[in-house]
Amino acid sequence: MIGTPQSQRHTWTALRAAGLVIGVASLLTTAACGDDGDLNLVPVNPGTPIGNIVTTFKDSSFNFTTLHTFAMPDTVVHFEPLSPDPVSRDFDRTALDRVRQDFLARGYTEVTPSSTLIPDFVVLVGAAATDNFDAFVSSNWLTIWGFSPVWVFNPAFNNSWILISPWRAAIGAVTFPRGTLIVTLIPTLTVNPLAQSINAAWAGVANGVIGLQSNATVTAAIDEMFRQSPYLTNTTP
Repeated sequence: MIGTPQSQRHTWTALRAAGLVIGVASLLTTAACGDDGDLNLVPVNPGTPIGNIVTTFKDSSFNFTTLHTFAMPDTVVHFEPLSPDPVSRDFDRTALDRVRQDFLARGYTEVTPSSTLIPDFVVLVGAAATDNFDAFVSSNWLTIWGFSPVWVFNPAFNNSWILISPWRAAIGAVTFPRGTLIVTLIPTLTVNPLAQSINAAWAGVANGVIGLQSNATVTAAIDEMFRQSPYLTNTTP
């Protein structure tokens, strides 16, 4: 696996943004955003208990068939300010293992990045450790994820680089409660050295699932993210 056991204990302060806050309840009833078809918010499936707490987001202008190999930090980063009451890490291993298994089950190949082997995408797994967490604000992501050895790209990243979630431009700020699990897919094709930015192409959000204190619920929530995202399937080039 990529990363070290020591890296699993990293806790970082996530950057937050001011602006219009869209409540989770209204978010879960939204079927699409934007009028140009470039961005798409996939709604939950109200017919299942897990579907009621899972939402997936994608940049529908991105060609997902270009993705074949991936890497992921072997760490769940807990996004929080310093707090005397941290979110439990009892489910970190379950979350990491299930995300990895679901990508492998969809035909993707996990690789160890090197100067000669760049994965097609990087998968980040995080959890909100504070209420009203803005998951999709553009942030100086290297201060949060830079500990991981997956970032081997040339030119080298620095703290000026930002991570952009394209759907935020259409839906505004979205906040999630403490214990929310957030999985983000970042294609390496979106690395823009001139703008010093990278774009996410997909995210799965399980609302407050860590707080439910159940390995089975965490696993089911991650499976639901993939059920809502049939386009996440490796297509043989």
